[in-house]
Amino acid sequence: MTVSVDLAGLVLPEAMEEQRRSPSGARASFLLQPLERGFGHTIGNSIRRIMLSSLPGAAVWAFRADGVQHEHQTVDGVAEDVHQIIQNLKRLVLVMDEDKDDAKLSLTAHKAGPVTAAQIAEHASVRVVNPDLVLFTLQEDLPANRPLALDLWVNRGRGFVMAEHHAPPEENETRREFPVGTIRIDAVYNPVTRANFNVRETRVGQRTDFDRLEVDVETNGALNPAEAVSQAAEIVRLHLSYFSQMGTVPMLPDALEPVAEKREKKPVDPELVELLERSLEEFGEVSARSRNTLEKQGITTLGDVVTRSRDAILRLENFGEKSLEELAEVLGRHGLRFGMSFVRDEDGNLYLKDDLAGNGAHGDDEA
Repeated sequence: MTVSVDLAGLVLPEAMEEQRRSPSGARASFLLQPLERGFGHTIGNSIRRIMLSSLPGAAVWAFRADGVQHEHQTVDGVAEDVHQIIQNLKRLVLVMDEDKDDAKLSLTAHKAGPVTAAQIAEHASVRVVNPDLVLFTLQEDLPANRPLALDLWVNRGRGFVMAEHHAPPEENETRREFPVGTIRIDAVYNPVTRANFNVRETRVGQRTDFDRLEVDVETNGALNPAEAVSQAAEIVRLHLSYFSQMGTVPMLPDALEPVAEKREKKPVDPELVELLERSLEEFGEVSARSRNTLEKQGITTLGDVVTRSRDAILRLENFGEKSLEELAEVLGRHGLRFGMSFVRDEDGNLYLKDDLAGNGAHGDDEA
């Protein structure tokens, strides 16, 4: 279902151009022009806010070190105190495979001198982007059979999450081992470290009041600037899609009018019926892992998904937030949402009923 819009007289840009890129590839500037007057600030501000707060990534969210019981102490033989080590861990840049939600890394050191991220043991699903980062400094050699050992817990997340907001292990679906002395820390998942935009006037024909939007982006190296802009734009588009579908999706029946009367006026569009009957295999946004988990619960079509609440889906075994985001993207793309309810009359026509209980405060338009 698409919305027909008259674009006559509206000037649209042809494409976004990359203006500059740093030698490391972590910083770049992009140009979009021409834009109608005022569009530059509207688009630029939206993209900037998303890039600085809502992009996904991987980060250390907890660690354990030999001899460390809490964050307000020093470590024997180490120049830095625990607070300084935590600050260094927050600067560690990691890239995790998309099919992985969490991982455990390990590091051991016994030689005096700086201990860098390069000494973290290799992991099949995690790559260290800044291996030269100094995590701490050993002041003296330790026995080779008794090195200083660190365990790092890494997971995928979005934006910035404070230490106290990380779910304790008893609430985590993986029930990971969480030994005594493990310290949770603030996690910086967002790969964008800086984002700015500038709007200037530009000429099209005789008019000089069009907008010229330049976006400057710098990342920590886990994501290149072009991908950061693209992901932010997709998040904005997904949220705006709910507004664009307002004129095409079936409306909820008025509680003051008989349902039967409403059914005569608001049958579900045949195209929507066909969409609801489509198998989840036809939607590339849904990963094989998520689809297999749903199929084990008898959820095989898009209709099976929309008739369940967000909370009901999230309660499924081995089904996490990342998988839920995949489903939310599919539903948003087609103007649907979690918790929809349908009824069928004697003639086989389908009608939209009211939402299932359970949506609560969790907005179904979350990306």
